[in-house]
Amino acid sequence: MHEHGLAKELWPQLQHIAQQKGMTRVRRLEMTVGLLHGVSADFLAHSFEHAFEGSLFEGAEVKITIVEPGEEFFLRDDQSTTANGWEILVTAIEGDS
Repeated sequence: MHEHGLAKELWPQLQHIAQQKGMTRVRRLEMTVGLLHGVSADFLAHSFEHAFEGSLFEGAEVKITIVEPGEEFFLRDDQSTTANGWEILVTAIEGDS
């Protein structure tokens, strides 16, 4: 399953981001992923849940948004961009410090 491979590849970077923020527990993760990666939002979220077991991400709410090429989406606040279909963006990691 491609979702499992993508989650496995991204896992070290997610851990690094949380550590840099000094988090002791991550409660929520949001990502935007381009459609051309060929993944399902639900399957990718499920793959992350397995990767998170026994870590500071365990039990975190995971929200994945899939964007199509040419679709306009918001990066933060009022800043928008047009998707090229190959996005892999961490849009939020929230938790306890």
